[in-house]
Amino acid sequence: MTDQPSTAMTHVRYLAETIGPRGSTTPKEAEAAGYARQVLEKLGLQPASEPFTSARSAWWPYALAAWLVLMGEVLFLGTGRGGAIVATLLTVAVIASMLLELTFRGNPLRWLLPKGQSQNVWAAIPAAEQPKRRLVIMGHLDSHRTPLVFKTDAWVRFFATLVPLGLGSMLLSAVIFALGIFSDAPAWRIASLVPAAVILLVLVLTLQADTTPYTAGANDNATGAGIVLSLAGRLRQTPLRHTEVWAVLTGCEEVGDYGAAAFAQRHRAELAGAYWLVLDTMGGLGAGPSYVRSETFLLTAKSDPELLRLADAIAARRPDLKAYGKTFRGAYSELSIGVQEGFPSLGFIGLRPDGGLPEWHRRTDTVANVDPDAVQRAETFVWELLREIDLHTPVTLTTHVTPVTPVG
Repeated sequence: MTDQPSTAMTHVRYLAETIGPRGSTTPKEAEAAGYARQVLEKLGLQPASEPFTSARSAWWPYALAAWLVLMGEVLFLGTGRGGAIVATLLTVAVIASMLLELTFRGNPLRWLLPKGQSQNVWAAIPAAEQPKRRLVIMGHLDSHRTPLVFKTDAWVRFFATLVPLGLGSMLLSAVIFALGIFSDAPAWRIASLVPAAVILLVLVLTLQADTTPYTAGANDNATGAGIVLSLAGRLRQTPLRHTEVWAVLTGCEEVGDYGAAAFAQRHRAELAGAYWLVLDTMGGLGAGPSYVRSETFLLTAKSDPELLRLADAIAARRPDLKAYGKTFRGAYSELSIGVQEGFPSLGFIGLRPDGGLPEWHRRTDTVANVDPDAVQRAETFVWELLREIDLHTPVTLTTHVTPVTPVG
């Protein structure tokens, strides 16, 4: 079968150039959601827009955590045994909140920080015959800021080292504060300055991030969103035989996967047993298409073994697509939410063979640095996977799927 032409680049250009930077919870992100809804409506679908509340920044929780531990340091240095007790309790609470934040769960850091409104847009694409399974294809619409720690690959590597070092420094501070409860020896106060210096660096860099402009987000993630919209058009013309596909365009991935989490929680019952495919950063120069065997932020989210088997088979059968499997470390995608919610999941992230992401969170993430051929090959690969799932995977639901018409 001849590969069908993609409309994804049309959507990439509109999102990245006509709309431009699409910060989480901003009017531009809402404009992108409106565009996605219009595209789905023109396909004859009935898309829904579902609002949710989200953090406004990916960086504020970590800046607040660092600031609170440094306030503990001030208490520890200046107020004796009572200060050591308060500093210990405060730092332990901050560490617990950080661990919850790093696993996309509610915590006091989230409760204390300002929120904004965002939205997901989705539409169900019916199967040609009686549906036996349901499948989600998801791409986020928002784009990130352009922090110093993403300016170059060297900065990214430094930051990947600083994050665990910062968390370790908080743990060390908690231990030193606790020891200070039982001993007022000056050595403990001198020792506490070492982790405090690392935490201060974390605070400065996380505050700096939110002074920077949003990226146009052509690769991350107008490409993923564009492919979802293009595949919706293909599926409308040539639906899968027994698989109902939900095309989902999410908000607020860049600040902690809020959109994907809100969508999964809202539709948990309808999506029981559904496949969850995530498309993110799909068109970088010299990258991909690559599918993710696992991604590790704090915890490791592993892609479904059966979906990986199908992806490996397609990569072997279609060498012209130049696809390969990779592991993703030090960051997250909406794959983590799919795995956390118990869906058989597979992520597509356009990693280079060396594991890097082209133009990641940089001002250079523009259409000029997107490879249309990579986008076409990525879409073709996902299309091949959709057909394989429809033909060869077992029925994932205990009863026939009741077709859903989105409302909203």
